[in-house]
Amino acid sequence: MKRICTILSILIITNSLFGAFNDSGWGVRPQGMGGAFTAVANDSNANIFNPAGIAQPENHELSFTSSKLFTGLEGVDIGQNFLSYIHRVNDNVGNFGFSWASLYSQNLYREDTIAISYGRFLSDLFKVETFDIACGANLKYLKHEYTTDERTANDPVFSGGNSKGAPTMDLGFLTLFPDTGLFFGLALRNLTSPDVGLKTSDIVPMETAFGVAFFRERMPYLTLPTCTLALDFVSRDKNFDYRFGIETWIFNGNLSVRSGINPQEFCFGLGHELLIKDNSRLEIDYAFSLPLEVEQSSGSHRLGITLRFP
Repeated sequence: MKRICTILSILIITNSLFGAFNDSGWGVRPQGMGGAFTAVANDSNANIFNPAGIAQPENHELSFTSSKLFTGLEGVDIGQNFLSYIHRVNDNVGNFGFSWASLYSQNLYREDTIAISYGRFLSDLFKVETFDIACGANLKYLKHEYTTDERTANDPVFSGGNSKGAPTMDLGFLTLFPDTGLFFGLALRNLTSPDVGLKTSDIVPMETAFGVAFFRERMPYLTLPTCTLALDFVSRDKNFDYRFGIETWIFNGNLSVRSGINPQEFCFGLGHELLIKDNSRLEIDYAFSLPLEVEQSSGSHRLGITLRFP
C-alpha cells in the first residue's frame, strides 16, 4: 500500500505540474529564469526549448544538468538528468545538436526523451539586413517505463509490457532585432501528438510556446548590466500559462543572477563562467525552484555544468 501511495503521489505531482513529457524544467539557466527561454534560446538549452536557437552559439557546447525535485516530501524521490550538445558548423550550413532528457523516480518510474536537432539562420537566403531569422527542428523519441514488482506485475495495465515509446518532432522559429534588442520565438513541440499508452491511449499533447525577450547592455531604469528580460506564453492540452524571467551579469560579468516565476513555482539562479584555455570556457550554474502548489516541499535544486570550446 505504501508503494502504491508513493507511485500515486509521484504521478500526481509530475502530471499536475509538468504533464507527461512536458519540456518544462529542463536546464539550469532556463529554470533560473522561470522557464522563459523560447525567445532567448542561445545556448545548448535551445535543443529542448526552441531548436531554432541551435543556430546561435558560435562555439561547440556540451552541458549536463542533474536535478532533485520537490525535496522534503516524505516517500517522494524525483530527479532529472539533462545532457545536451551543439556542434557548431557555420551560419551557411547551420548547427547540429543532440540531447537526452530523463525524469525518474528511483525504482518506480522514468521518462526519457532523445532528440537529434538542427538549426540555421535564414537571413542570407532572404537578403535581410535589419533582422535575423532562424529556424530549427527536433526529431525526438519519447519513452516511459514503470518498474513493477510481484504485486503489480500481473496488473492488466502491464499485460503488454511496462514501457512504451513513440517518435515525434518539434519545430522552432526565432526573429532577432539586434538594433532594438527585441527577440521573438515560437516553438511547436510534439507535433504528431504521439500515443505512449500501455493498455489504453495516452496521448502526449502538442505544446505551443511563444516568447519575447528584451536584451540591453545596460537596462534603462533598472540600471542592470547585460540584462535580459523574457516572457513566454505556453499552451498545452487546453491549458494556458505564462513564464517570466530576468537575467543579469554583475561583478564585471563574472556572476550571473537570475530570477523568474510561473504559475507553478518561483525560481532563482546563479551562474559563473571560467576561462580555462584556448578560448574554452566552463560555466557552472545553480537554480532553486520553490513550488507554489505543493505543500511541505523545501523546493527543487538543479546543478549544471557547460563547456564551450572552439
